[in-house]
Amino acid sequence: MNAREMSRLVGCRRVAVVLSAITLLGAVLAFLPFVPVGPCRARGAQATSPRSNDSSNDYAGSTVCAECHRAIYNVFYETDMGRSMSPVSPALLEKIPNSTHIVDAKLNRHFEVSVRGGDLYQDDYETGADEKEIFRDTRKVEWIIGSGANGFSAIIRRSDALFEAPLSFYSKTQHWALSPGYESYDYGFSRPILPACIACHSGRPRPIPDGNGRFLDPPFKELAIGCENCHGPGALHVREMKQSSPGARDSNHSIVNPAKLPSWLADNICASCHQTGDARVLKPGKNFQDFRPGSALDDTLAILMVPPRRDAPLRSDLLEHYFSMTLSKCYRESNSRLSCITCHDPHTQPSGREVSVLFRLRCLTCHTEKSCAVPFAIRQRKNPPDDCAGCHMPKRDVKEIPHSMLTNHRIVRESDEPYPDATFRLVTPKLPDLVHLDAIPGQKDTSLPPITLLQAYGQLMNTHPEYLERYTALAEKLRASTPEDISVLEALAYVALARKSSDGEVEAIDYLDRAINQGSTSPADFELCGSLLIRTGRLPEAADALQRGIKIIPHDGELYRLLGAAYLSQKKSTEASNVLTHASRIFPENTAIRALLAEAQKAILQK
Repeated sequence: MNAREMSRLVGCRRVAVVLSAITLLGAVLAFLPFVPVGPCRARGAQATSPRSNDSSNDYAGSTVCAECHRAIYNVFYETDMGRSMSPVSPALLEKIPNSTHIVDAKLNRHFEVSVRGGDLYQDDYETGADEKEIFRDTRKVEWIIGSGANGFSAIIRRSDALFEAPLSFYSKTQHWALSPGYESYDYGFSRPILPACIACHSGRPRPIPDGNGRFLDPPFKELAIGCENCHGPGALHVREMKQSSPGARDSNHSIVNPAKLPSWLADNICASCHQTGDARVLKPGKNFQDFRPGSALDDTLAILMVPPRRDAPLRSDLLEHYFSMTLSKCYRESNSRLSCITCHDPHTQPSGREVSVLFRLRCLTCHTEKSCAVPFAIRQRKNPPDDCAGCHMPKRDVKEIPHSMLTNHRIVRESDEPYPDATFRLVTPKLPDLVHLDAIPGQKDTSLPPITLLQAYGQLMNTHPEYLERYTALAEKLRASTPEDISVLEALAYVALARKSSDGEVEAIDYLDRAINQGSTSPADFELCGSLLIRTGRLPEAADALQRGIKIIPHDGELYRLLGAAYLSQKKSTEASNVLTHASRIFPENTAIRALLAEAQKAILQK
């Protein structure tokens, strides 16, 4: 994964709290009646052997599950997870302000929210000094991501691709404001919805692999997070339940019950969305829809973290719920038997006073009234009274996401409690520079495949420069063993450019061209290849490469701008004008495209 793609994922990471409001309170995965209360389940307890992971088993859909589990279904779909995504509806429009006008002086943009004919729209436009509109882009909002607990964002559809809208709604302020990431740049309606993000914010999305925001039709088989996100595909289970006798159903293993899994496997289900780490690298041949409950997350995805230091324990703990929990004294003194579902029941979501009462009862399964050093009378004067989680898992503002709160899952005794020593002893001899957060127990001191490590370094090197040298050194080592791997070719292009010479640029072009021929769909590969070809005077080749990129990635504005620049450099002002006129319709907010179009049109007039 290259730097541009990583920046998109960082944006996704920042959006995550607002988009779904899927907190750990609701993002865990078992029927509470089957969950032993307190950390008493043996870590190595015999897991079920769910045949729902078999490739022959398809998804049934939550409405089919509801035929037998109606009570649980009805309660679950009132939780934040059960309402993680929804279509725009009259009921939704009645709950939120649907007429908003925002002016952002820094971006020189106007943004509006309005309802027309029962549909929700957002507008992005710019005005000149005379107050006349320079451009206006109006799009209908198709779906809302988020339950509204912290807020929600909007998704629009353009052809077969889905994009984020510029404005999000924030529950804390009850106002619309710029979506996270739009504070410094107007992406308009061209910020793609990527598989890494939508996999956790919806039930069964259908993104096209490496499609840069493109989806199958329909884009979703199930909108909100549903039963099978946590229990695995259920078609086989449904068939067997219909065919089996009532007595045989108790021993049925065709569906995953997280409560009967070893705790680490159950936690893997939660961690798949609630543990981002600093780098997330898909295993070869895998995509984000491949993970199945009951299997090891590491078979699909490696989640890696820069080792915490005493002077900087964690740069951010946004969506680091699982790691934070493992640092808690509760987790460590239970010999890792404490798990997410020890405290959380995803099928129900308490509210108001119920929250503090419920979690206090969870605490008292291991602790006693005498465990708390604060006198009872003082605890009773707090609001809410005797609130264990309020003191030991305090909420705080999320720096990365405006108007949002995050619960501290480290379960601290005091708010300023230092991190335990174990925090700084997580690396292993075979992986001395990264923490493998989802490593399978008993395999933590295992080397990562070199390609996985290379991709991790590539994701980290912009924000953690200490990994840059490791990235380039590993790329050189892989030059001989895996010379046609796309990640290796991208890395070798970076190494060549780092020499800052004309020979290095020529070599980088060759590597990028080979990566593209191997099937790369990365916008950055086409952009960099095209810009280098322009810079080295190979203009017809640049135009060919950029046209090829536009066919694969039709919603990347930079490819059109570079193609227009390549034509202008060849004195092909008419071709440049045609390309840039088309691009300005797709990306009206893109000032660079508009400026280059004006240059092309001026050149035509001067002929």
